[in-house]
Amino acid sequence: MQRSSTRYTTWEALALHESVPADRWCVTRSDLKYLRHEVRKAIQTGEIRPPDDGSDAFHVSDNEYGPSIYTVNMQHIMPVTEKAGKVSWALMRHPDGLECDLFISHAWQEGVFEFLSKVLHSWPVRERHAWCCMLANPQNLDIGALLQSPSSSPFALALRASSHVLVVPNRHCSIYTRLWCSYEAYVAQEAGKTILIARKSNRRLLIAAMAWTLLTGL
Repeated sequence: MQRSSTRYTTWEALALHESVPADRWCVTRSDLKYLRHEVRKAIQTGEIRPPDDGSDAFHVSDNEYGPSIYTVNMQHIMPVTEKAGKVSWALMRHPDGLECDLFISHAWQEGVFEFLSKVLHSWPVRERHAWCCMLANPQNLDIGALLQSPSSSPFALALRASSHVLVVPNRHCSIYTRLWCSYEAYVAQEAGKTILIARKSNRRLLIAAMAWTLLTGL
């Protein structure tokens, strides 16, 4: 079953997350493209806007970086999944879950478009499904209860189930200033996972360089 339009009760949402193993709370590349489209639309309609406290003064016309993951979670992911009955965004899209191939490690300070462009560009060709905390975990339920034991947390279970770990750097801070990211790096290293560093496409720079070379060579 995919892309469910079902609305769950809170108890049903809890039951779904208990019945579907945490390492299967995954999304596809197409899901991330859909999320990018929905976030852009939400910015245009004013659903997503710079918070009043000044914590994220993004420009609504900025398609390169965009609002932070914190802002997108509070103003888009949580409201959308609240309407669906408090399931996670991933299980809202895929109620039966998806086998975990790729674990995405990142910090929420980054801009959502920065994050999505790097992940989509760097996604390993043979990997089909990815586990990403902001989409995997049920943001409207008691996430704290899921994290009491790091070694048995959804993060650790998904990381061990994956074959690759994609580390997504950002322009604001090292992700290893975040405790969970450091723990993920430790688990990935201990488990012998293939670790990749995400980057955005340099296609525009290459085209510009080629054009400049051609022009100066005339």
